[in-house]
Amino acid sequence: MVYMDVDPRRLRVLRVVVAAGGVVEAGRILNLTPQAISLQMTALEREVGVLLFDRSRRRLSPTKLAIDLSIHAERIDAELVAARRTIATFTGSPTGTVRIAAFQSAIQWLVADALPRIRQDAPGVVAEVVELSGHQSDQALRTGSIDLVIDEQDGEIAAVSRRGVHTELIQVDPYRIVAPYGYGRKTRTIKQALGNDWIAAPVGAACRMALDRLCREHEVTPRIVHTCLEFPAVLALVAAGEGVAIVPTLALFGSDKVDQCRISGLGSRHLVTVQRTSRRGTEPAVDAVINALANRASTESVL
Repeated sequence: MVYMDVDPRRLRVLRVVVAAGGVVEAGRILNLTPQAISLQMTALEREVGVLLFDRSRRRLSPTKLAIDLSIHAERIDAELVAARRTIATFTGSPTGTVRIAAFQSAIQWLVADALPRIRQDAPGVVAEVVELSGHQSDQALRTGSIDLVIDEQDGEIAAVSRRGVHTELIQVDPYRIVAPYGYGRKTRTIKQALGNDWIAAPVGAACRMALDRLCREHEVTPRIVHTCLEFPAVLALVAAGEGVAIVPTLALFGSDKVDQCRISGLGSRHLVTVQRTSRRGTEPAVDAVINALANRASTESVL
């Protein structure tokens, strides 16, 4: 019997193809062309001597063997994590590249200031920042093209635990209702504020979850006149008199063209880190980056 070696690097590509749902999606994640991904999968099929995909349809459909091999690839990655943890424990210094996915304001207020601390506290770790948010960052984390995600959650809504990931709270950022200049002092209750025109965040964003939650609690349907993702755009529309908005306190640093309504009980946005985990634990280099981010967050009081 002839035994043929299986290249573990191709197994990792297979894992991404299976997780992403196709070679085109896997190519985007791995920065490879679909043709390059297909060649890797054809070579892997030669190595194992069995077809791994059903090619009778327009999209490649993984066979049971392909799915089973992708699970083995996850286990291989877990053992590599354990090996790196052993090395970090022995040397006292984690090493490696950590790819961080974060949305614009998190990069501006947290990540950028934490990078010098990462270089100081963990000189063997290289942090790479990618601006991503929402579904894109979730998929990138799941397939392994990103190692760490900085995400936001409405702190009043219970977070849903997910298998294979570890979530850690690093900052509590209280919500504020902002209004056009000179108007904020006239608005003293949540129900008063909810009766205005609103500049709202997109569905799924923490501030939108907060607005929807408050509307449910007070049985109000909001009049949403504008929808904006980034806080500078939200504040510009508020300053122009277009309506009111919910923003986290961090968004107000340096802003003097809007009024803060004197309303309490709005809740807070939670900034969290999300990383992959396995029975072997988490990546030492990723943990070092999270420690630096948490230390940076603790020095920035938003209360």
